[in-house]
Amino acid sequence: MPGIADDLSVAVVIPCFNQARFLPAAVGSVRKQQYGRIECIVVNDGSTDDSAAVARALRVDVLQQPNRGVSEARNAGLAAARSDLVLFLDADDELLPGAIARGVGALTADPAAAAVVGRCQVMDAAGRPLPATHRPVDPSNLYVEWLSRNFVWTPGAAMFRRRALEEIGGFPPGLGPAADYAVYLRLARAGRIRLILEDQVRYRKHESSMSHDPVLMLRATLQVLRRERSEAPASLRGCIELGRKSWCEWYGEQIVSRLRADWRAGRRGRAQIRGAVTLARHCPRVALRHVARKAVLMAAGPR
Repeated sequence: MPGIADDLSVAVVIPCFNQARFLPAAVGSVRKQQYGRIECIVVNDGSTDDSAAVARALRVDVLQQPNRGVSEARNAGLAAARSDLVLFLDADDELLPGAIARGVGALTADPAAAAVVGRCQVMDAAGRPLPATHRPVDPSNLYVEWLSRNFVWTPGAAMFRRRALEEIGGFPPGLGPAADYAVYLRLARAGRIRLILEDQVRYRKHESSMSHDPVLMLRATLQVLRRERSEAPASLRGCIELGRKSWCEWYGEQIVSRLRADWRAGRRGRAQIRGAVTLARHCPRVALRHVARKAVLMAAGPR
């Protein structure tokens, strides 16, 4: 990007677990960036497909580890990185042209910022564009905005100062797909994240992605909010509680839709029990609303 100095080096860390089919496109999107100092590190997190061989064939730095989860994979890449800045690109996503230069430019313009975040485009498994709506975000209070929704849909839309991320211990283990959300909240609570209203990455939605499981996502998100409640000042607990209710509504509706689809398809098993238990425990208002709606329809009888 014209006008952006490339004196800051950037590491792109790509955690990969059984994403061999998407990995070449992810790495290719890094190589297409018009920026001089980029290191690309693929962390093969115990994949059982051809991810390791594909990564080696792509001639990038490859770290091998047993399957430990996405947080440990990102942290392994963070530890190996030697660059000033670091970006974590999921192996099934792709950077948009100019993404790295825009991130570097935003961090260069604001030395106090530990990270910058942007927006995403959405695509399906085949790379075809999907419609996406970006609700307005108040840049003056990103922490409160983040409590009720994660407007950064995938980590590839964020760029961090490596040392700032190391200072907070990287991505906390045990939080699964919400570990990046925990990092955003911690840095935003300290006022250290800036928002750029430009598309930075193409986010791929497909059946095998963790975000496709609303039960997993709700449980992980609520764990992050419990962590926030214990660490944040007491004055923020009301906002955290409102955020919890918002997330329960959001994922509760998705769980109901999933249970209905499973019921129609004749799927009965542990996954469905898990969904029903999660709904009853964490989203009772959503459950009662749908039960009441069903009761009204049944009372009305067939039309």
